[in-house]
Amino acid sequence: MKLSRPLLSVAVALLPVALTLAGCGKKADEQATGSTKFPAAPIQSEMVKLKTEGVLPAARRASALEFWLHYKLMQATGMEQELGGEDKAIAALKAISLKFEQSAVIAQTNVPRATKLAFDGTGMDAGVMGVGYGLVGTSITGGMLSGGLSEAQVSELAAHGPIKFSDSDNSAEVNVAQDGMDTTMEQTVNNDGVTGKVKTKVHMDACPDASGKVVVTIETESQMSAGGKSSGSVKAKFKYERWLDDDAHLISPTDNGFDEQLQVSMSGTGARGNTLSVDMTRGFSRGDSDYSGNVDEHGHSIFRPDEARHTEELLKGTGDMLRIVSEVMLQGGFAGTTPPWETGRCVDLKLRSDPAKRTGAQPKTTYTIFAEPRAKKDGAPTGGTVKGTLKGAHSLSPDDKTKADAQFTYQNPEEKDQAATIDFEARSKRGVGKASLQFDTKKGGYRFVGGSGDPVNQVVCDIEHSFVLNGKLFGVEMSGGRSGSYKFVRTPNIPGLSWKAQGSYEITFPNGEDKPGTMTTNGGGDIHVGSQSRHTSGGETFTVTPVEEGCTS
Repeated sequence: MKLSRPLLSVAVALLPVALTLAGCGKKADEQATGSTKFPAAPIQSEMVKLKTEGVLPAARRASALEFWLHYKLMQATGMEQELGGEDKAIAALKAISLKFEQSAVIAQTNVPRATKLAFDGTGMDAGVMGVGYGLVGTSITGGMLSGGLSEAQVSELAAHGPIKFSDSDNSAEVNVAQDGMDTTMEQTVNNDGVTGKVKTKVHMDACPDASGKVVVTIETESQMSAGGKSSGSVKAKFKYERWLDDDAHLISPTDNGFDEQLQVSMSGTGARGNTLSVDMTRGFSRGDSDYSGNVDEHGHSIFRPDEARHTEELLKGTGDMLRIVSEVMLQGGFAGTTPPWETGRCVDLKLRSDPAKRTGAQPKTTYTIFAEPRAKKDGAPTGGTVKGTLKGAHSLSPDDKTKADAQFTYQNPEEKDQAATIDFEARSKRGVGKASLQFDTKKGGYRFVGGSGDPVNQVVCDIEHSFVLNGKLFGVEMSGGRSGSYKFVRTPNIPGLSWKAQGSYEITFPNGEDKPGTMTTNGGGDIHVGSQSRHTSGGETFTVTPVEEGCTS
């Protein structure tokens, strides 16, 4: 079976993390409960090793338990006998698993070495089952959530709904949302009359909930059949939960910072038609010190005592692997990017200032700045802290973290033609929010519009010094400032005609300098035509509107 190119790219790029599957045997129709000391949380060296060696070797190791469980089902259901004995059953497992691997990665791997007949799930150096098949795509999936997708890309994908691909043997669906990602994969492979099927579903939170919790959930199901007989199915669900502190960091696993639940079931129909099942749950709840478990087996004892011990060892390795992989995903994926809640996609940091005008302001203006972080998921206040970092002049208080919602006092530059930026960062159990405000004392521009006889529509960058308003016929020079005098400095060049005019003006901003104001003029002038002259008097009104365009410092 060969994957189509579109689906192959999805299998490689968007496949969810999957898990290894587990089972445990007891006498028929008996139940056992107990607890053991919870294993140590993933340490950094284990995660570094996983990132360094790549995910494929880990996926192969993770498949060992699944090989073992399917082989035991092959024996119990009569499928091994149908295929012609142990050697051929193991060969079928290897062939199917290798096809899964080849469909999950573009480059083909080497043919596996011979496997010893005393098969215990180990000894294969190539090939993956449902667990490892999904595990191969973990690095890309984690990367997409941890900075691999921009805010714009996340919004676009969320708006257009799930991405879907399918052909006769495969299907994939990827659903990207602002606060997480869901991936579902199904695949069927065939080899010499043996059919293998896998289904994987993964959810990973990108944004914590109100308690600071983020979750990775992994579900898989694998089946094998041949000659009208089935080895049954192996299903598992792994749920890994972690919590953030008020500084947007994952609480240490050794400091009551996580819990996990692993549910495993095996089922099939025995050679005599009896129903076989093994169900196992193992879990650790936050705040507990022990790992509790329950095993329930019906229909037939699939595992002898020594095999049960071997299964338990593989189960422990499975749990350890899943925990490490989930931790890598939550800490930024195999690419080592930033965890998604630190990218700004989860928290909207709302900023406002009083006064609102921050550009072209007078030197030494004092501002009150309000920083209000809100969770994008539900709009609720995030709590936590906010810190402002000043780049430029003059002073910001407080200059360290302060509880959200936060209030800061800022005095802008003490001199004209200076600028500053304040970068704010909010951190809480809801994630990280970032935003900036810019301030400057650069020359503020104003657009003057008015004049009945000779209309003016012009931007003046500095009204504190003299400036000229230019109409089509006349140029009128203002002395500068909010009030002063004016005079003609340009008149039409018409032989026999001349103009002179002067007067006063006043500029007012009744609602503040950041709102439109007016300029009124009052004065008179003389028109001379040959030996005759005429005197006129009166005034004009202009609107004066603050603008930023057209002015340089």
